[in-house]
Amino acid sequence: MSEQANNRLTRTEYAKYRRVSKQMVSKWIKDGRAVLSICEGFILVKETDERIKLTASLNGSFYDRKAKEEKEIINKIIEEKELTELTEEVNRTQLDLETDDAETLFKNARALREKAAALQAAAEHEAYIGSLMDKKVAEKIVFERGRQFRDGLMSLSRKLAPEIAGNPSISEVESIMNAEFRLILEGFANLPAPE
Repeated sequence: MSEQANNRLTRTEYAKYRRVSKQMVSKWIKDGRAVLSICEGFILVKETDERIKLTASLNGSFYDRKAKEEKEIINKIIEEKELTELTEEVNRTQLDLETDDAETLFKNARALREKAAALQAAAEHEAYIGSLMDKKVAEKIVFERGRQFRDGLMSLSRKLAPEIAGNPSISEVESIMNAEFRLILEGFANLPAPE
């Protein structure tokens, strides 16, 4: 068999050779990535393999690398600026979404997405900063609340002793104790929020 014959495969044979579906081979033909022989319509293996190799970036890896590089540049710019300065810049940015130029629309769409992400991050940052509490203040609050709860439980024995001392019914004693425990827990849960 000649080298030229070895270089020609049917669509089905080429799909098996590349370990892909026949639909993928049809897509490659439609995209111009598969090279067909002029007369018989066979796929030229070497030429097609080379073209697929050269256009491998069409599967997204090229764009992933480019997006990563762009994101690194943006991150470097962001690191060099204060949050308030970034927020002002993001709020000032106006995007032209009325254009018919696909590249401009794509860039503007990415910028809009980045703007939304930046505003969301800024809002989350502000909320996070506002919700933090000094560790010593938190420890003091926890200690005081724990002491209040302990004191409530300790005083409960003095309060309940006269009510249950001569009571022969276990279910009645349980009912009295449960009602008092519930009152203490509800009171503890309803303490005012710390300042």
